[in-house]
Amino acid sequence: MAKRISDMPQLSLDDITIHYDGQPHVAVAQTSLAVATGEFVVLTGRSGCGKTSLLNVAAGLVEPLSGSATIDGRPITTPGADRAVVFQNDALFPWLSVRENVAFALRMRGVAPGRRQAQADALLRKVRLDNSGDKRIWELSGGMRQRVGLARALAAEPDFLLMDEPLGALDALTRERMQSLLLDIWASAEAGVLMVTHGIEEALLLGTRIVVMAPGPGRIVWSRKAAFGRRYADGEPIASIKADPEFIAARAELSAAIFEGETV
Repeated sequence: MAKRISDMPQLSLDDITIHYDGQPHVAVAQTSLAVATGEFVVLTGRSGCGKTSLLNVAAGLVEPLSGSATIDGRPITTPGADRAVVFQNDALFPWLSVRENVAFALRMRGVAPGRRQAQADALLRKVRLDNSGDKRIWELSGGMRQRVGLARALAAEPDFLLMDEPLGALDALTRERMQSLLLDIWASAEAGVLMVTHGIEEALLLGTRIVVMAPGPGRIVWSRKAAFGRRYADGEPIASIKADPEFIAARAELSAAIFEGETV
């Protein structure tokens, strides 16, 4: 039976202020954001606006100066199994095989040894890495390593997937293929996504909601819903979506929101 919306977990960041020791000003000031299961929320904005800092509060990696971070009212104070984090650098274990990297997360969940290999292979198929389980990490391309990282994150069966520029280090062609993979994973998973990116087209294509932050101090200045990712999930090709005048207009609007007030 499908979950009712009221039963789905919600990650809430309420009135968050972040200040790092030794810095004269706060990094993020009194900022609130909520992510529900099934949403794909994208944080974007100029460098130094606090996107990653806010995501790290959600991950339990940074303690805010004030405000609260919760999941269904439960305080977030440390990393937890209900949140999986994917960084720009894949953070894989180079001494383990691809399958063993994914199985590590399954072991942390308490999955029995006899079931780990089959489940790890199923997750690798989900990220299009069939027959790669025995490879070593150093044998993989950057895009393949990120896919292993995604499979390991999904192995934890998190309520929320938190991603900090996961495609930022990839070449343009690999990045486009990974965007479609992320949409496929999101469409099939019962998880909420919070992702940081500098890519304007990427934000529009992936996000069900795009949130723009501005620096000085970091704060949310613009937000809008989008349905381009759902159109892909319904079968429309990405090339067709990007050529749509509606997408082109939305890209111009988002670009203006990001760079408003910036001086050269």
